[in-house]
Amino acid sequence: MKTQLENISSVKQAITVEVPADVVDKAYKAAMEKVRKEAKVPGFRQGKIPEPIILQKFREELDVETIKTIARETYPKAIEETKAKPISDPQIEPIGGVAKGKPFSYKATFEVYPEIKIKDYVGLKLESEKVEVTDEEVESEIKRLQNQMTQLEPVAEGQVGQGHVAVIDFKGTAGGKPFAGSEAENYVVDFGGGQLLEEFEVKIKGMKIAEEREITFKYPESYFKKEVAGLDGLFKVKVKDLRRKIVPELDDEFAKELGKFGSMIEVKEDVKKRIAEYKETASKNMLKEQAIRQLIEQYKDIEVPTSFIDAELGNMLSQLERQLKAQGQTLADSKIDAKEFVSTNVKEATDRARGYMIVNAIAGEEKIQVEESEVDSKIKNIAENARENVAKVREYYEKNNYMSNLRSQILFEKTLDFVLGKAKIDTVKSKKKK
Repeated sequence: MKTQLENISSVKQAITVEVPADVVDKAYKAAMEKVRKEAKVPGFRQGKIPEPIILQKFREELDVETIKTIARETYPKAIEETKAKPISDPQIEPIGGVAKGKPFSYKATFEVYPEIKIKDYVGLKLESEKVEVTDEEVESEIKRLQNQMTQLEPVAEGQVGQGHVAVIDFKGTAGGKPFAGSEAENYVVDFGGGQLLEEFEVKIKGMKIAEEREITFKYPESYFKKEVAGLDGLFKVKVKDLRRKIVPELDDEFAKELGKFGSMIEVKEDVKKRIAEYKETASKNMLKEQAIRQLIEQYKDIEVPTSFIDAELGNMLSQLERQLKAQGQTLADSKIDAKEFVSTNVKEATDRARGYMIVNAIAGEEKIQVEESEVDSKIKNIAENARENVAKVREYYEKNNYMSNLRSQILFEKTLDFVLGKAKIDTVKSKKKK
């Protein structure tokens, strides 16, 4: 067998393979038996059709099967001989026809990981907002904790109003027509909590348990559901249950109820610390995004293998599926067209793939490696977040061959940390939202 390696581009190579006649004959024989077993010809028992009949009626299938058999047997050896490193399945292209007793040649084209030389990644100019925690943010988080600790007390004779949680049924129309979300049973209303339209809340105020009421109001012109904005609403409402909120006082007793605090001062200090940590993590992630985008723009001429782009598009589609599933939808429900999805996202997928390639090149240049202790720590964090046993999480990753992906993820993050450590970061004051 003769082989010749050819460079087509920075991400594509081809091997021309010349196969001797004896290998062709062996493949031809195997292909003949396969086609004979599957072929059906009136007047002949399946599996007993003579070769001349096979050649007459199934020549194309026989040739295709012979070539597939030859490639399956010889392509791995050709890769070994040429020391090629394909990252995609080969595209097999016959050179001439295939015939018993004669040599045969084919060209196998495949993608390879390009040789990337990255130099200018030290001293990137990045901008980060100064991490600040306002009193309003602390108070808002404490208010959330207070709501979590709020208890509900049954009310027998009360009326819907401030400080109550009601369970209602409603059915209505806008402009005389029903619409998505215009009907619900056992809907929980935290009165005054902002989850219902204010015009709706005003109309149900004062209702008692088992009371039914027909209410009318006008949807604001600026209502987020454009299909009902500005229309007249007509609803039938029934109150099924009513409870009073017992809101705890924000004192030291409340702090102790949270479990690990002795006073509200400690609670506020802890809340401020957690908000700061969250903001610091978000700020660091934004810096990483800036760094990647700068590197992608700087090395935009690096060619990206199609297989990498396809894989990234697949990841993006899977992520979209998960988001839709969380909303109780499927891709079919959302009527997303596959071709449109690809055309819309192919540039972003290409940039992401290019970004991974650049970061991997930096890791190679700096000889950054993943330690086993880092893998253990990552698995431990995943287990803690999922509230799972560490051994079970590790078993899951090993059983599904996800360990290499996990190491790649750790290497990616570790290398980006290295890049940030070498960057010039300008810290600016937070931009206040108006």
